Amino acid sequence: MTAAIHFEAEAYDVTHGKAMGRHFAGHGFLSAFARHSSHDAPVGYVGNAKAGGEFCDFIKNFRPESSPRFIVPAKAGALRQVGCLFTPSPINAAQTWQRELHGPRSWSLCGVNHTLSSARAMDGLTSLLAAAVQPWDAIICTSTASRAVIETLFAGQEDHLSRRLGATRFIRPQLPVIPLGVDCEAQARRLERRDEARSSLGVEPGDFVVLFLGRLSFHAKANPTPMYLALERLARRHRVVLIECGWTANDQIAQAFSEARAKLCPSVRSIVLDGRINDVRDTAWAAADVFCSLSDNIQETFGLTPIEAMAAGLPVVVTDWDGYKDTVRNGIDGFAVPTMAAPPGSGQRLATRHALEVDTYDSYIGQASTAVAVDIDATAAAFERLAADPDLRRRMGANGAARARERFDWKVIVRAYEELWRELSALRNARQEAPSPETMRGFWSARPDPFELFASFPSLPFSSQYVVSQVPGIDETEVLERLSLKASLVSASPDISSDFLRAVWKLAAGQGATVQDVLAAHRDSSPALTVKASDPKVDLHFLDPSDASSIIESIVRSGKPGPLFRTML
Repeated sequence: MTAAIHFEAEAYDVTHGKAMGRHFAGHGFLSAFARHSSHDAPVGYVGNAKAGGEFCDFIKNFRPESSPRFIVPAKAGALRQVGCLFTPSPINAAQTWQRELHGPRSWSLCGVNHTLSSARAMDGLTSLLAAAVQPWDAIICTSTASRAVIETLFAGQEDHLSRRLGATRFIRPQLPVIPLGVDCEAQARRLERRDEARSSLGVEPGDFVVLFLGRLSFHAKANPTPMYLALERLARRHRVVLIECGWTANDQIAQAFSEARAKLCPSVRSIVLDGRINDVRDTAWAAADVFCSLSDNIQETFGLTPIEAMAAGLPVVVTDWDGYKDTVRNGIDGFAVPTMAAPPGSGQRLATRHALEVDTYDSYIGQASTAVAVDIDATAAAFERLAADPDLRRRMGANGAARARERFDWKVIVRAYEELWRELSALRNARQEAPSPETMRGFWSARPDPFELFASFPSLPFSSQYVVSQVPGIDETEVLERLSLKASLVSASPDISSDFLRAVWKLAAGQGATVQDVLAAHRDSSPALTVKASDPKVDLHFLDPSDASSIIESIVRSGKPGPLFRTML
């Protein structure tokens, strides 16, 4: 079982200056999907043909023999044949309503969580419960910690809807836990040039090299203070080199890191590298003895770099925090440092200030991080054990590499995704009943037929018996000239053309023609033509042919008999 992959180039781009974890995760997934998918014809769901070309190029770059194709929103009905739409973020309410236009069982929706602390992410998740989400949809949770966050959000929204509306029945999507993945072979190869990498950085024999790799942000990623303080203690007994391979959002943050290093770990040799450059990252991985990431921020839900380090055969020192709890086995693959946070109920004022936009998102997560404590004594003890025992480093590195191959290699993750998509298909097709006329009708409560929603605006109702007739004294040349005017809006609708309107004008010669006659004469002009007769007594005539550009139009539902009708008034 496969899925169409919702593709927007930005979500998979890791080359721009402000790449975040979701970009690396997206790029890693799609490149792995291209290589390891069980289907050799991956399908993209894209906004336009240009994006479709970019999707096909991306796939063929990793799997030249494949035959990728794409689907655009105007042809969304083609998703029925695929069976599932995967998007590299949580599914959203709009996607559920868009599917309703084709029927709720037309396909499954599947997404994956990344950051869950932003207002946009929380609003998007809670809005699902009042949308058209189904049990055959899924949000892949990258960790048990992130699933707990989503379940808490759902429970709070269900409680509100119950108290507010008396609701007793709620539908949730599936919430399976599938971690992010890593290319274990590529990571393992990085250590092959260890001597060269250490030499290029001026690392001497006997130096103990600790690596942090990732975004350098003390307010939104990991405050470096506990790491700096622990390494300064270690430097009393060992020659310590700290490599920070990453990037900062601005020069002020870079300066803040520099000042903190100078103050808190002056005895540690510091090397700062640009982590946006692949060759530089290769050097950093190869030169390290130990990887460290003491995340303390609520914006992180998984943490990709620890499993990259494990795949590279490095022991890790991480916080016992968020998704790290699922990935690093304390005392086996490395050390998980205890953390502590403020108790539930103590952050309501902080949340309210953010909700009212008194505090920015950066300020909100930064303030939250100040209420998280990392055990510095435990961190220093972990570093001491690893620095003093090369055999322990080798054992833990080997344990982590084996665990990464078994649980986190992209080949394993892609298979888990495809198995999930099969399970969703089985749920979608189980006990499926023949659709009733009501379920055949496209429905999206916040996007109704404009001519139903605004039915109170016009003076008169519509009728299939209205008569269309030519205005005397207007010839075909004049008709075409008027239709060519931009003000005629002939190009406003993709289903109408000047040729069609000219044909209507010709049909209206002599005694004229009813709207019903016009539609009957042009049955092949659209997927379906239907009209609801109302008051047959009112006759409307063109004042001139350019008025033919006034089109009454309902939404087209692709591939089904649908409520498309057009008439020229």
